[in-house]
Amino acid sequence: MPQSSSIQHANVIWKEDTPVSTEFDDFYFNDQDGLDESRYVFLEGNALAERFSQLDSDLFTIAETGFGAGLNFLATRDLWLKTAPDTATLHYISVEKYPISQTDLAQALTHWPELQQGTDLLVEAYPEPIEGFHRISFDDGRIQLTLMLMDATEAYRQLTAPVDAWFLDGFSPSKNPDMWSEELLQQVGRLSKADTTLSTFTSAGAVRRGLESEGFSIKKVVGFGLKREMVRARCTTPRHVSSSTAPWFDQPYPASRPSHVVVIGAGVAGCATAYALAQRGVTVELVERNAEIAQEGSGNQQGALYAKLPVSHNTQGQLHLSGLLYSRTKLQQLDPEQQIWSDCGLLQLATNDKELKRQQSMMQHTSFGENIVRAVDSQEATALAGSQVTAPGIFMPYGGWVNPRLFCNTLIQHPRINLHLNKEVSSLEQSAEGNWRVQLSGDEQLSCSQLVICTAAEAKKLPQLNHLPIKPIRGQTSLTNQTGPALRTVVCGDGYISPALNGQYCFGATFDLHNLSLDIRQDDHRDNLYKLRAVLPELAASITEDSLEGRAAYRCSTGDYLPIAGPAPDYEAYKNDYAKLRTDRKWKFTDTPPQHLKGLYLNIGHGSKGLITGPICGEVVAASILGEPFPIEKSLLDAVNPARFIVKNLIRKSI
Repeated sequence: MPQSSSIQHANVIWKEDTPVSTEFDDFYFNDQDGLDESRYVFLEGNALAERFSQLDSDLFTIAETGFGAGLNFLATRDLWLKTAPDTATLHYISVEKYPISQTDLAQALTHWPELQQGTDLLVEAYPEPIEGFHRISFDDGRIQLTLMLMDATEAYRQLTAPVDAWFLDGFSPSKNPDMWSEELLQQVGRLSKADTTLSTFTSAGAVRRGLESEGFSIKKVVGFGLKREMVRARCTTPRHVSSSTAPWFDQPYPASRPSHVVVIGAGVAGCATAYALAQRGVTVELVERNAEIAQEGSGNQQGALYAKLPVSHNTQGQLHLSGLLYSRTKLQQLDPEQQIWSDCGLLQLATNDKELKRQQSMMQHTSFGENIVRAVDSQEATALAGSQVTAPGIFMPYGGWVNPRLFCNTLIQHPRINLHLNKEVSSLEQSAEGNWRVQLSGDEQLSCSQLVICTAAEAKKLPQLNHLPIKPIRGQTSLTNQTGPALRTVVCGDGYISPALNGQYCFGATFDLHNLSLDIRQDDHRDNLYKLRAVLPELAASITEDSLEGRAAYRCSTGDYLPIAGPAPDYEAYKNDYAKLRTDRKWKFTDTPPQHLKGLYLNIGHGSKGLITGPICGEVVAASILGEPFPIEKSLLDAVNPARFIVKNLIRKSI
């Protein structure tokens, strides 16, 4: 039985231009006055017009239990843009196990031309039916949609976010009882705080009793149209129940929202982090030791937009796929003309029996959908590449290439980002009050309450972070003028090559654990050309070894090949507080919250996958600093947590 990472689109039939779910035999909305119903039940039911206009914070979070055709979201967006302060951010979180298709979505929303602008944006950014969290930014970051395509109870179990208002929507309890289960309502209670509001079209007794048991006071009011009653509720007794069995991964909640943050390192990770913060109204001081941005690991002319899909479901594959989809959506929004990137697709060729068997097993045991990946023989691969290909493989239509420097430059063209070039960090000191003093070359000093380190393997040189298991790995790419056939897609074998940019092919890259010299080596050019011949012999024959130029840089690798993103742990405190793990890895640590280095965060360790993990990890760091909902599942958040290595080493008794 295939293990699926894709999910099924909803089976929709149309009755008088209104979509109906065949799974649940129910309408998605009332085609006559569905928008009025949405506004009455959910917007008025949570008093959102008043609350948006009188916000006393820069953040408001709404969670919904059934996205459907997105009508509630579009109505909420319309109200937010009309009434909320320009400086505030709305997080709208919703779930859908059977998402409507993009085509059906566009057709369904034609009922409401007054929502056309939002409809166009939603349809354009609507995600592929891939299980997991999908974060989409709208309206210059003022609205963040997190669409969780998965089972509702599991989705909210994986969510880390305090909610201000709930929309309990979905098909009726009699037709879809799982959407109204006791287990789901427990998650509603877990994520609610004092005065969290809730509204729903149903007044079913089981729903009312379930909400009451989770600390909500219930009020039955007149329903919309022909519906006699509906429920409005308010959380009066927050449950404050933690679902974590690993307290060392709990995220610190900020006491206040910082007005400015210092980010050190202006590669992809640093620029993406700076952008994520600036989009939320934070002033960022971005510090780079070189004379230009993206001069080190992010400095190659082209990088592949590529996730190596796993044979079976695993954390790394899930993170890489989430990151690929997020980066692609962000690039589409930032550069729809594709001046700095190309969605030309990517071929991963099976150049040996081991890789062929891996790909065949992956295609047999997983189901990503043809928009994500499909198997191709050498003949189809040749047609896709535009040059002779010697092996079968898989084709990823969502792959492509990115110019990392231009990507970084696009990200930092923001009025709230101040760039400091040629500034080496000589020391970091934290005051007794918790503020960081960043001493720069030239006797310049920056002060901040929140500091983000995005300096790849250089981070280990800081005494606060010297426990991290990170190391530099040398890689050299080769450049040559295009003289042979024009390549149409990125091609990967043991290395990669992208379609020509500005008349030049960029290909490589070597992987050297031992030689850390950045001198260009002819042996590495020869190795890159050898790998190219194995997959594209016709193109490689047009390239002479003496025509090659190149560039060498370091990747930053971690012990488990996953990035490091989030708050920096207090190493000594972790060792002391969780010492019991050395003798009992299942010990229940009650009232033992993790201790972090206050105000210090990391976004490093991306290896060769920085284009797909750097941006989404920038969102993770911004969410952690600002106390916002996270863009990835709790399981993935834990997998990139900087404290994970301390915990593993305690269990292994190696520290």
